[in-house]
Amino acid sequence: MSSAIFLQREGYGVTVIDKAPPGEGASFGNAGGVVVSSIMPTVHPRMLLKIPGWLLDPKGPVTVRLRHLPKALPWLLALGRNSMPDRVRKISAARAQLGLRALKDHKTILAHAGASDLLALDDGLQIYGSKADYDSYAKWRAVRAEYGYKGREITGEEAHEIEPDLTPEIYRAEFWDGWQRIKNPHTMVVRLAEQVTRDGGTIIQDQVMRIDNDGKRATAIHLQNGGEQKLENLCICAGAWSHELARMLGSKVLLEAERGYHVLMQNPGISLSRAITHAAQPGAVTPHEGGIKLAGSDEIAGNEAPPDWRRADQLHVYGKRLFPKLRALDGSESKWMGRRPGTPDSLPVISPSPKLANVWYGFGHGHLGLSWGPTTGRLLSEMISGRQPNTDLAAFKIDRSM
Repeated sequence: MSSAIFLQREGYGVTVIDKAPPGEGASFGNAGGVVVSSIMPTVHPRMLLKIPGWLLDPKGPVTVRLRHLPKALPWLLALGRNSMPDRVRKISAARAQLGLRALKDHKTILAHAGASDLLALDDGLQIYGSKADYDSYAKWRAVRAEYGYKGREITGEEAHEIEPDLTPEIYRAEFWDGWQRIKNPHTMVVRLAEQVTRDGGTIIQDQVMRIDNDGKRATAIHLQNGGEQKLENLCICAGAWSHELARMLGSKVLLEAERGYHVLMQNPGISLSRAITHAAQPGAVTPHEGGIKLAGSDEIAGNEAPPDWRRADQLHVYGKRLFPKLRALDGSESKWMGRRPGTPDSLPVISPSPKLANVWYGFGHGHLGLSWGPTTGRLLSEMISGRQPNTDLAAFKIDRSM
């Protein structure tokens, strides 16, 4: 939807094709963070040492289903290669580029859609339960500071003044200096889609079955119910299914569905004013319209495997450690699983096709699809319009070595 809006602002007519209604992909259930200071890749040396233990626990923060392991193995091996210090430095520099204008791009499309009220500028708070937790994040803090994100540190007592329902077991806390918040990500995408329609765009709910090309250009797209659609230009922004469409167009890319879960509690029994993360556990507890959302987890199981709702329940266990007064699960809460499109180098694909002159790609944002989505839409619109983006896009090419 971000790509559609920015392309319309460049004067293009736009048709959006999605097999699900607007906003019901991975954006529906994420933690809502616009995390421009998330510079380090998803997996880095400090985390790499913890992963073997996590993988042995079916309810741990990261797991791979054994049935899917043979298919995921090339991606996992590439993930390990990209966790080495020299690669982490290069990946961090590329991720920092995407954060430079991310907040401005969010503000641009939200204002255009009359949805600026959905953006909250309360900075997220990272909690350290012990000195060991704090010390283990020294490199993380240094890398963020290198790119201008010097999070303000506070004591545990000060953290309690801000969030009284937090656990008393806080050694230190730190503002992210770059974690803004969308109050309801699903509502955001829906309102963007409504603006696309108001601006003359067409939204088709259908499934792509085949894409034709003549060796130089993509010429037509075939839909399950809508038949053939002729093409002038084509953007592939299809999340965790993007690699399947790219393969139809001659480009292979390593992509896995990093499946995340959430629990949404309308009556949580606690108050919360901003997103909270904890150094010792992945995920976030964040305000959501009318309640709170417990979000996180990373399950490698493919697109089609059924959800394992124990992983959602485990998020409540994590939440209870942060907020002892969090009420028990009683069936009134909602649970969700979504598929994040993850590359093994934690960088999205924002790229023209190396095979076909009228095809562009924007996918693979992993845990930061909401954060980087508007910037990706702007960059794609600039490339398609023949304007030079202000970002070096070499690191995001579809045919890069992963």
